[in-house]
Amino acid sequence: PTPCVRQTPEPSQEETDARFAEFVEVFVGSKKNISRAFEFIVDDYINHNPMAQNGHASAWNILGNMWQGIQHRYIRSTIRGNMSWVNYSAPGFGTIVDRFRWEGGCIAEHWDQGERYPA
Repeated sequence: PTPCVRQTPEPSQEETDARFAEFVEVFVGSKKNISRAFEFIVDDYINHNPMAQNGHASAWNILGNMWQGIQHRYIRSTIRGNMSWVNYSAPGFGTIVDRFRWEGGCIAEHWDQGERYPA
């Protein structure tokens, strides 16, 4: 998939919220499509997972082939400013909280180690 290109000027909060909602649908929602989800991720994506390297290509190499076969159960999601959280479960992985930082309408950074869904 083609990496996301940051928009300049920065999109409005409403536009970022809408992009996040679309990302959630294609990442773990009813329209699950990992290729489409990766179109929201920038090429120089920072990944804080110690088992993964930075970069769009590295993340794709990890998730690209296996993601569609995993039966995810969406729980909830939220976005606050440029930070968003997606909470879901998957067999063999348990309950997961992914946190994403948005920049220029794209996902620029990711955390998933010990993340908690915001109160």
